Amino acid sequence: MSELTFIKSYLSSLDSRPIKLPADYVFDPEQVGLRIPYMLPRLQSPHPEMAKKVKSSAAPGSSKSITVNLKSARNPSLEFRVPNAPLATTSVQDLKDAVQARVVDAQDGIVPLDKIKILYKRKPVTGKTIAEILSDEPTMLTGGKEVEFGIMIMGGAKVVEQEASSTAATPAGETVKPAAVGPSGEDVLESEAFWNDLEGYLGQRVKDNAEAAKLRTLFKNAWMSSR
Repeated sequence: MSELTFIKSYLSSLDSRPIKLPADYVFDPEQVGLRIPYMLPRLQSPHPEMAKKVKSSAAPGSSKSITVNLKSARNPSLEFRVPNAPLATTSVQDLKDAVQARVVDAQDGIVPLDKIKILYKRKPVTGKTIAEILSDEPTMLTGGKEVEFGIMIMGGAKVVEQEASSTAATPAGETVKPAAVGPSGEDVLESEAFWNDLEGYLGQRVKDNAEAAKLRTLFKNAWMSSR
């Protein structure tokens, strides 16, 4: 058989078969056989349990408190410390209150809070709490450290004079702090400076000058009616 005759016979056999397989076409696997072995899919391994968080056994507040040293090198010459001050809750206002309780002006009156400035590294503090002031120093925020703040009082002041001993011991072993030198009792309440300071303090707390003025009038009228 020549090559031409073989090709013709092969093409004629192909013509008898369909060009495309129908949609319902099936084949006998016993005759064709599987080309690859069938394998079951692998089972996924169970997710490992997450480690339980262990609560710290440290005492509450032991890692969030700091000792504050307040120092004024100029008029007045004042230096004291506030131990175990909570970093998150001790505010600049609290430090000013501590300074205000230890100084008086030239007339032995109360020094207004707006004249008391708290400094850190010789610059006015920027932040409401100690934690905000020390936000750039993470090592200080761990607690158990000491930090020094400066004090500057506009217009000057003088330290409240105290007795030689800061506290006087009683027979029962208790301690009584000596009274501050200067006007006291009704002498302070009769001064207009006291009510001005009270209004300024209330304005800083409630952040509303109109409400502070209203409260000042209310407190003053109540005091005057009780005399």
